[in-house]
Amino acid sequence: MRQVASLFLILGLALSGCATDGSGGLTEREMGALGGGGLGAGLGAIIGSQSGHTGAGTAIGAGAGALAGALAGEGMRRSKESAKREMREEMMQQQYQQGYAPAYGPTPQYAQPQVVPQAAPAQEVHTKYNPRTGQTFPERYQYDPQTGEQLKYLR
Repeated sequence: MRQVASLFLILGLALSGCATDGSGGLTEREMGALGGGGLGAGLGAIIGSQSGHTGAGTAIGAGAGALAGALAGEGMRRSKESAKREMREEMMQQQYQQGYAPAYGPTPQYAQPQVVPQAAPAQEVHTKYNPRTGQTFPERYQYDPQTGEQLKYLR
């Protein structure tokens, strides 16, 4: 009975200690900590019961599992953020190559956007396309600027 009570205590503390960033869901780190804590508690209880210390095994396993799971979840979050950042940089580079330079900062309320006339570029050969939309793009594009989807070569 003591082991079951300690397991519920550990799970209750783990679940109540998870914070969110306002999105209403758990982050990768929190999901990893919960999963790792649950697996660690289960393994710790099994190993601890062999030595006669189920509660201690559960507590140690839960703590070690939660730490390992949180570290793994944080690694997944960082790699996902890195991929998003690289995609944004690629899209911004494509926009600058097209001549779209977004103006950052405050603008007057009644100001009209300034359109800078550019010399008409030479006709480009479109060799890539977005399979979902069917829109074609020049060779230098890697991603569709509107959707962010990876482009394929025309056959």
